[in-house]
Amino acid sequence: MRSGSRLARSIVFSFLGFFFLIPALLSFFAAAKPSKYDSSGIEELNALFRAKSGMEIQLPDLGWEWREEDVKGTPDKGEITFSDRKWMMYLIHWGPIQRPDITADYVKERMLKMWGVDFEFSGKSGITEISGHKAVWVEAFGTNRAFTSRFIVWNCPQSGREIIADTNFNLRLKTPAADFEDQWFSAHTISCHEAVVSRTYPSLDRRFDSLKHRISFLYPERWFIIDSPFYVPFPEYEGIRDHAMGSLLGLPSDQNISVTIRWYPSAGEEKGPIVMGVDRHIIEFLNEEMRSRPEIQESVTRGQERFSVSGKPVHRIWGDYSAAPADNKNEAGPPEKGMFQAAQWNLENKHKKIVVILRSRVYQYSGVSSTPSRDALDLFLVELIRSMK
Repeated sequence: MRSGSRLARSIVFSFLGFFFLIPALLSFFAAAKPSKYDSSGIEELNALFRAKSGMEIQLPDLGWEWREEDVKGTPDKGEITFSDRKWMMYLIHWGPIQRPDITADYVKERMLKMWGVDFEFSGKSGITEISGHKAVWVEAFGTNRAFTSRFIVWNCPQSGREIIADTNFNLRLKTPAADFEDQWFSAHTISCHEAVVSRTYPSLDRRFDSLKHRISFLYPERWFIIDSPFYVPFPEYEGIRDHAMGSLLGLPSDQNISVTIRWYPSAGEEKGPIVMGVDRHIIEFLNEEMRSRPEIQESVTRGQERFSVSGKPVHRIWGDYSAAPADNKNEAGPPEKGMFQAAQWNLENKHKKIVVILRSRVYQYSGVSSTPSRDALDLFLVELIRSMK
């Protein structure tokens, strides 16, 4: 009976593995397909902003998307809204050692069998060291070169495990290369057995540390880590995730950044009552700007401040919001939730008052919700202010 029970469990979990594989493949292929709002690129967006507003802006090339109705007004007064489409997926798998020596050919075999994607190997491969072990890595393109994957595989004799760092990012959506680089860095911080000192990197400021999985590693604040809903790629897997077999998934904390830039004629220096270092009139104006967005259902301001960027005084508020469903604002569904920032400053050489509203959506995946990173919005806002002329 025990043998029959084990066989039954194996069949069930094989089916579940295939079931969980479907969302992974859909993620790969959906990310590779052009958006219904797909545009011709960053130069067109910069030119569109210049023609509509009379101002210059230099945005990073992140595969921005926008619609015609999101660009309105005149050089005197108007607005433009656009959003990025970044995508990355970071996985760590572990299970029993499959063979004593890891080779590049074995890693390629692993890649081809794991996801069912017809990878095109780039010719890039090599050897590195993780937790004191020799690790072999291979890089390949998937889905007509829409994304890049790099598998890093090694054996940990101390824990009796084969470890796979499965790193991916989207090329067609122009995901920042830093996301792919940080996956490489994060893999090199993995501690797969006791008494090993992992590496550190400035961009990785959080630690995942699990006694259950007996694994730890560093990762950046702009990611969140969950137990992977996908199958564990080892033939012995029977559905129990622990230190012997398991899989973790890292995704962006914010599901895209939406940017709205509004410009008004400058009314000169505005002064109102100063409370805790900020102008109350400007703060209330920013709150009203946020509430005036037609898709915003509710916003709650959590903080406010006045600071300076390149000599320009900037007022900023930030907090949480809920909005109409992101995919179709005319369709009923669960509200979009996330974090926002709204900021105001004057562009004196253009005699304009600038208002920027940034929104980053909560990333909901497999029943788990992320906490968007305020740092990502802080950094983007400062770069945006510096680039606008």
